[in-house]
Amino acid sequence: VPAPSRGQQEAAELHLSVRGDTLQFSERTTVLLRVLEPGTFVQTDKAVYKPGQTVKFRIVTLDKDFVPSARPGVSVCQDPHGNRIAQWRDVTPQQGIVDLSLPLAAEPALGPYAIEVQGTRRWFSVEEYEPPKFEVTLQLPPVVTVLDKALHLRVCGRYTDGKPVLGRVQATLCRLREKTRRSVCVHLTGQTESDGCLSWEVGTAPFHLTRSDYQMNLEAMASLVEEGTGVVINATRSCLINIVSEIATVTFEEADAAYRAGIPYTGKMLLKAADGSALKNETLRLFVSSGDISENQTFLTDESGRASFTLDTSGWTGTVALRGNFKQAGPSEEHDGVSPCYPDAHHRVEPFYSRSRSFLKIRRLGGELPCNQVQWLHVDYVLAREALGRGSKSLDFIFLQSSRGQMVFSQIKNLEAEEKGLKGSFSVELPVGAELAPAAKVLGYTVLPDGEMAADSALLRVAKCLPNKVKLAFSQDRALPGSELQLQVQAAPGSLCAVRAVDRSVLLVKPEAELSVDTVSPEQLGHSPH
Repeated sequence: VPAPSRGQQEAAELHLSVRGDTLQFSERTTVLLRVLEPGTFVQTDKAVYKPGQTVKFRIVTLDKDFVPSARPGVSVCQDPHGNRIAQWRDVTPQQGIVDLSLPLAAEPALGPYAIEVQGTRRWFSVEEYEPPKFEVTLQLPPVVTVLDKALHLRVCGRYTDGKPVLGRVQATLCRLREKTRRSVCVHLTGQTESDGCLSWEVGTAPFHLTRSDYQMNLEAMASLVEEGTGVVINATRSCLINIVSEIATVTFEEADAAYRAGIPYTGKMLLKAADGSALKNETLRLFVSSGDISENQTFLTDESGRASFTLDTSGWTGTVALRGNFKQAGPSEEHDGVSPCYPDAHHRVEPFYSRSRSFLKIRRLGGELPCNQVQWLHVDYVLAREALGRGSKSLDFIFLQSSRGQMVFSQIKNLEAEEKGLKGSFSVELPVGAELAPAAKVLGYTVLPDGEMAADSALLRVAKCLPNKVKLAFSQDRALPGSELQLQVQAAPGSLCAVRAVDRSVLLVKPEAELSVDTVSPEQLGHSPH
């Protein structure tokens, strides 16, 4: 398909015409064509700079296949007031990478600066700051339920080289009352142990967790005073109390919105505690209602908190209701408080329409698929006898695989007349490579002799793998100041590798600004994974 001749997008008419021995049809539709823009990534050597330092940054522009662009571009840097303070024109990448630098003035404007390249912005800050000598982490459970009698609080100090910080810890855990704004607090103090950490088991009774006239969160603050220097670093963390008191929750996974009569309906139930952890070896009940018919089954959750089920659909008619149940909450003793509950999962399934009641179903490949491995796609089918007609010796099943907006793979599975019968299943080999990451779609269909089509599709989640693997390691994990180290870089022959080396304390200032594999998303490269 040619790119739009004018601008970034334009409407075009698509005409599809099919002619065969027993099949002929024609259809027209309007489609919107958009220019597929490459994705541009800008990486600075740090996220925060001091006045007078030099900002070093590199630029990489990639297409949808992760191939770098060699086109010259324009780069602009703006200060916090929106003034353009630097510009680089017609800079040609060297093997796909542009390396640039910007010396900062001795007394620059403090605040956020922006580097803009082809519509992409990368922010960095200029501040008067001192890199932290050590970091303090405050560990709390993400959720506290109304049934919890205690919670675990842990404060740790680590130098930038990973060694423990010895010093005195002061911590406060509070819950604020809704109207009076007065807090209920517990104060804790102590000395860090040899690993640089200090832990407490804090009882929840003082916080009145079942009372609804308090804010539904706990606020924790901690400070660590380094032994011998008096350097103080603070850490703050909020701990959310489940406001609806959901002790455990059941949800449906991999459960389709439609069923195909005669083909088993499959799915999973997931049981999670309030903190998001999986509950294993617990009993779940599944209630199925179809018309006047009701049935229930019992399942035991596995190590991941999941229970898989397979249901016979041969007797299903109309809308089918599924309900997953864990347990019922007991009577509440609180009249003006919050009571524990265990919400059920509900799912409605509609019948998939077929004029002849002929169906094709691709079984789900659960989880994230690893790259560079062959998967097997299992397919079930039900074919009505009248739809097959007489004299047909074979039937072709076509499978198309697409990713990043283009067709990647196709194959045909042929079943002879004596094999196909009216109901059965078969498998199709499915190679999974880096070109499918992070998601791909498989479409399977067959055209019956009477002209009806039976089809199904499945979405595949693929591990985020890149075609060129890069490995980076020091020759030693620890070394003395002034000693020599070797940096070992491994990649495909002829690769240009960009390496950045900074003190770890620099990364503690704004760790969220780091470039990672997750940053290189399909959306940023101009396409959707679906």
